Amino acid sequence: MRVLVIAVNEGFFAVPMATVHQVLRHPKVTRVPLSPAGLLGVVNVRGEIVPFIDTGVLTGTGTLVEPPFAVLVSGEREMVALAAEALPMAADFEEPVGPGTHPGELGVYSSGGRLVVLVDIGELVNSRLDLKRAS
Repeated sequence: MRVLVIAVNEGFFAVPMATVHQVLRHPKVTRVPLSPAGLLGVVNVRGEIVPFIDTGVLTGTGTLVEPPFAVLVSGEREMVALAAEALPMAADFEEPVGPGTHPGELGVYSSGGRLVVLVDIGELVNSRLDLKRAS
């Protein structure tokens, strides 16, 4: 399975490449007053307003400050932008080395000498963030 690996704090998370639209460098973020903790703001992508999600909050690894990259992915209902600390890299996953331990984690894989958690963005967003308050 082809995936995109995203660095978040000290962890590595992956999303299926089929859900990835593009990677933005230094996205222009508009802050949203009174938004949930996991929402960094919104970004305008060719006229579409997309929630910019703090992937550290989403994965439980801590908050990110001024992440330099945004990964646009198709969520369950809409597109979201995931914050990334470094340029995401493509990888190929074969068999998992272990199961995920939290909701939204599909499995743990070994890639490039590190452990990477494959995540279901729709399930993570629904279980950990309340984006309806921000809309």
